[in-house]
Amino acid sequence: MKAKQWLSNRSLLWSVAALAALLALLVLGGEGEANHASREEKRIAQVLSLIEGAGDVEVALFYTPDENGRAEQPTGALVVAQGADQLPVRLELIRAVRTLLRLPEAAVDVFAMSEGGK
Repeated sequence: MKAKQWLSNRSLLWSVAALAALLALLVLGGEGEANHASREEKRIAQVLSLIEGAGDVEVALFYTPDENGRAEQPTGALVVAQGADQLPVRLELIRAVRTLLRLPEAAVDVFAMSEGGK
């Protein structure tokens, strides 16, 4: 794939950026924060899986430390769901995450889960 084609595929670029951010968070995240975030992510995934058509759901939350170095409010969310390949389900998942976490639409990414996912 040519460099120009690679850069013009915004969806692929966003996917790669989201995955890189997730990996960075996993590597750099603190032990206590990871446990807290994990409980919150599981609870949100559980709620989102109740949305009709969503199926299995996984959630990764992103935090930005405050002035004291502690992560407080989520600043972004990555959702992977079985039913996210259906536009109405994807839009409902985005709306639900925005409502739950008070995030702007640009801070929420939703992707379809691979067939072998979870």
